Amino acid sequence: MENELEELYKELNEVKACDLEYLPKYGYSSKEEIIQLIEEDIEELRAELECNQYDYTPDEFEDERMFLCVSQGLPRYC
Repeated sequence: MENELEELYKELNEVKACDLEYLPKYGYSSKEEIIQLIEEDIEELRAELECNQYDYTPDEFEDERMFLCVSQGLPRYC
């Protein structure tokens, strides 16, 4: 995944360095739109990498919290 992140940064830099307003490589979409889409992809990949640092997915983590509260006789939400 880190390779994908590096590729996205390279692609972002290439798009930012391009002098054209509409990019033929991306179906003649506007430069700003492509930059925004690449930045969104970068943020999604960063979030995914951050989640992979832990043993749990967000859903598994929530289930574990719920189980912990139930096992101690505590309400999960007040």
